[in-house]
Amino acid sequence: MRGARTAIANAAMRIFAKKGYAGASIREICEAAGITKPALYYHFHSKEHLYHQLMMDAFGESLKLFLEASKSRGTIRQRLVRIVYNDFKTVKNDPERFQFVLRMIFAPEEERPFFNYVEEMERQRQVIAGVLQEGIDAGAARGDARELATALMGMNLIAILENVVTGRPTLTRRSAEKQVDTLLYGCSVS
Repeated sequence: MRGARTAIANAAMRIFAKKGYAGASIREICEAAGITKPALYYHFHSKEHLYHQLMMDAFGESLKLFLEASKSRGTIRQRLVRIVYNDFKTVKNDPERFQFVLRMIFAPEEERPFFNYVEEMERQRQVIAGVLQEGIDAGAARGDARELATALMGMNLIAILENVVTGRPTLTRRSAEKQVDTLLYGCSVS
């Protein structure tokens, strides 16, 4: 049964990413997954439940990687680079998941069930801010940890969007290092 659940999730993600929540049908998801409606409803109570599970899985996987990188050994810079680069690798390895999340975030509210994206992104920001606060406390960084985390998340998102939209190879370790260096050593003239 685990294989059926995965097949359903993968098919639904592809279809939601392509057509949006409102444009996707249970019939279409079942056909793409090669399963029957009763099999889908065995694993997911409804289309909305399936959607919520996909969103929770996507944000949960990202948060897990953020937490692992934040607790790893190394300097503040090394840990931040790991966070950014792990996020890059996730998008490179599963671009469809990123496209799904992006489409759902920007879909009109009446075309998708409610999901608190801001709360989920805040969890990610808190992890990054925690690493930055350690750096600030140790004298390795300056500024407001939450604002710095927001800036890093913004740079990260722009690099990912550039890659997804243009196909340019922006999701490299060197790019992650440049983002973190810009944040930590930035624009100062001294």
